[in-house]
Amino acid sequence: MSLPVDELKTLTFPVPFPDCPGWLIHLSKATSESLRGKLGVPHKTGWVDGLGDADFWAFEFECGLQVAIEHIHRPINNGARVVADSPEVEHVLRHLSFLDEKHQIIPEEALADELERLVKYYPSRQAEIDSLKRWQVWRIDDNGNVFKVGEPTSERAARCWVKQLEAHPHKQMYWIAKT
Repeated sequence: MSLPVDELKTLTFPVPFPDCPGWLIHLSKATSESLRGKLGVPHKTGWVDGLGDADFWAFEFECGLQVAIEHIHRPINNGARVVADSPEVEHVLRHLSFLDEKHQIIPEEALADELERLVKYYPSRQAEIDSLKRWQVWRIDDNGNVFKVGEPTSERAARCWVKQLEAHPHKQMYWIAKT
């Protein structure tokens, strides 16, 4: 479940999270037209040194997740990169599902390297990085059976996921627990 972009809080530029990994998700087939059709008029258009003109969008979702999307105008090799205020890849994907774009997720090894670099230069982020996979979403079905839902995630992502799951009419109950 994603909110229409006109209901999201727009972030101002520069985005408030320059200390994040260089990218989390690459929208490999995104074009300027497809992104404008789904995200609206770019929040900023500007020049990226050595790469050319680019469109930028940045939103904050109700759960607090902040996401920015950058599309560099190129005659070939379209695509856009997605960054966020925290490296919660699956959380970002759930919110951006309305884009319906073919995408690539940052490989685990590359993310690990990025997170190591992040903590080296921003040691205050160590606790956040350590807590990224400490929460689990659980559900109980109609017969009283209890199941883990998905992979361990951050507390913010788990709370948001529960809210999204509970928005659908059904009898299951969801909650989060520390792993």
